[in-house]
Amino acid sequence: MSKGVSGSAPKKNRSGMVLIVIIIAILAIVLMVRSAALSRKNAAYAEEIERLTEQITEEEGRTEKIKAYKEYTDSDSYVEKMAREKFGLVYPDEVIYRQEG
Repeated sequence: MSKGVSGSAPKKNRSGMVLIVIIIAILAIVLMVRSAALSRKNAAYAEEIERLTEQITEEEGRTEKIKAYKEYTDSDSYVEKMAREKFGLVYPDEVIYRQEG
């Protein structure tokens, strides 16, 4: 009777160990798959960050150009230029020469 009890215990231990090894292997595989997916996401996010950083730099340059243009449009030289081009205005003491063509 003691032989039957001691003989089944190693089988149960062995099958329990095999089950534990299978579970650990499955968990390791799932972990590796998830890790690969996260690595791909991380790479995509890094590319997105790089693209957005370039876009920010471009927009900052554009902002500087807009500021410079605004300063120019607020100047007297811009107002004078537009008055001459759009309205044909001149100073009272200016002489205008026109070519006949």
